[in-house]
Amino acid sequence: MRKAKFLIVSMLILAFTGSLMILPAYTAQNKTYDFPFISHGGQENPFWSQVYVGYKDALKKFECKGHMYRPPREGDLAWQLRTWKAVLARKPDGIITTIPDEKMFDSVIKQAIDMGIPVLSANTDDPEGAKGNARLAYIGQPLVDSGYMLAEKAITKYFPGGPPAPQDLYVLLTMGAPGETWCQMRAEGIINFLHKYGVPEKNIYKLDTTMKADVIQSRVVAYLAAHPKTNLVLSTQYSIGGYLAAKSLGKKPGEITIAGFDLVPTVLDGIEEGYIAFTINQQPYLQGYLPVVELYLMKETGITPVDINTSMAVVDKTNVKEVRERLRVTK
Repeated sequence: MRKAKFLIVSMLILAFTGSLMILPAYTAQNKTYDFPFISHGGQENPFWSQVYVGYKDALKKFECKGHMYRPPREGDLAWQLRTWKAVLARKPDGIITTIPDEKMFDSVIKQAIDMGIPVLSANTDDPEGAKGNARLAYIGQPLVDSGYMLAEKAITKYFPGGPPAPQDLYVLLTMGAPGETWCQMRAEGIINFLHKYGVPEKNIYKLDTTMKADVIQSRVVAYLAAHPKTNLVLSTQYSIGGYLAAKSLGKKPGEITIAGFDLVPTVLDGIEEGYIAFTINQQPYLQGYLPVVELYLMKETGITPVDINTSMAVVDKTNVKEVRERLRVTK
């Protein structure tokens, strides 16, 4: 069933994209548009390479130009804001951006909109959506909902022996970037379900792990070694930390239930080995591709951009090999 849902989501989004592509170009401007993409995702982050491929494919498809701006260091929001101001000064035809802070980018995005430059957010949105930021639409995963879904499935469907009693859960929540909207919103969803399920507050611990693989692993190892009762590790980002820490501590596959987000090679390895129960895919290719489609159609046809949920599809041991082959994610 999960496999079928995954494929249905992909087919629906692709069908939607295809239907947009055949709409007539009413204005027939025959112009080469410039649609830059300004991201908080660092140059070393493998997730963003998938967004980049989608972005470049769309630019090529619609004969547009653009550049994806990624900071040398993951989550350098000051760099992102400086880049925003520099890009805005040259007045591109439209801008795609992430919104990793709920206030920092409000002014520049509003300025762009007032200048007649459409702005779409992708991957990461304002916590209040259109109420909190002037961006015209969001293309990405519903972040709070995805966090809730992660915790719910981990406990009710993937826990060995069935759902445990709330007081028997000892949860480590790894936070890749505390303070950034994507991290906070996913954590909010996770905590919402844990509270609904009745997990005692004293049994839940948030750990700042950063986004660096070696730091993530060392911090999770230290925590698990000091808290041997921990039986659930949920991540707001990749579940690499829990996977590598469990292996290094000599834990057996499945001894600790581990789950998180996204499809990167190490996560897929962890699923195949049985250490990671599942991951939630947000289809980053579409987060790069679809904003270009929407901006192009807005310019050519006057169509109003719309929010698009790019996916909350589950990848686990039942479909990981197929997903790996289809997406050509190598070991």
